[in-house]
Amino acid sequence: MVDAGQQWIHSLLLSLFWGGGVIAVILFTYAAAHFLATLPEILRPRPSRPAPDSSPSVVRWKVTQQDHDRIKDEYGRLCIDPFRGAELAILDDFTVPEAVALIQALAEANDAAVATNGPTYEKAVLHLAKAWRQAQARATQAEPRRPLNRGLEIRALTTDPVVPARPLPPIPRERRTCR
Repeated sequence: MVDAGQQWIHSLLLSLFWGGGVIAVILFTYAAAHFLATLPEILRPRPSRPAPDSSPSVVRWKVTQQDHDRIKDEYGRLCIDPFRGAELAILDDFTVPEAVALIQALAEANDAAVATNGPTYEKAVLHLAKAWRQAQARATQAEPRRPLNRGLEIRALTTDPVVPARPLPPIPRERRTCR
């Protein structure tokens, strides 16, 4: 009985081997035909890309553009960040000289970028970077404005300067009576 089992396993392996071999030959001939059909496409010479221009002026222009874009992005993130309102309030106040210098430097850098004049653009972006650093320093060291005294605020709202400001009445407290 052991010999019969061994013979059966042997014949099964041979049939699988021959059947698998036949399938492998069919697949190989299909794959070879497909490979030979695409071989000219694979071996076709590709046009080479031109090497990027690495002259010093081009590299300086790209670095200048990256600096300009970085500063614009940082200023834009500051404008939309709700947690940095105090800094934005200082940079939006045009009585602050650093804020005015920053806006002017942004405009000059944008104008120089459009004009595509390399040295002028580079100087404008350097000036912008300096103005941005100064504006950031001013925004971080300045205190947020405190609300005015309530009495002063009422006086400022009246049109008649003779009318004195009245103090606000105290908030009434709850009275408890015992019975």
